[in-house]
Amino acid sequence: MLPARIAARTDNPCGKRPEERAKAPADLAAAEPLPRATATAEVDASAAPHDVVRRLEALARAKIAPG
Repeated sequence: MLPARIAARTDNPCGKRPEERAKAPADLAAAEPLPRATATAEVDASAAPHDVVRRLEALARAKIAPG
């Protein structure tokens, strides 16, 4: 999905050159675990919108639940 997003965007030239595209998977693999290490939840925003909303609602309910 990342290569398609980079190829489709028109407002940022970063990642358009072949050497940048080749480096993107390694950069992602190095960066992605960092926020996950301290995250309390993860939401797959590539899922169907109604599934994303349900997940966010469930997280919000859990966060504000008494106790």
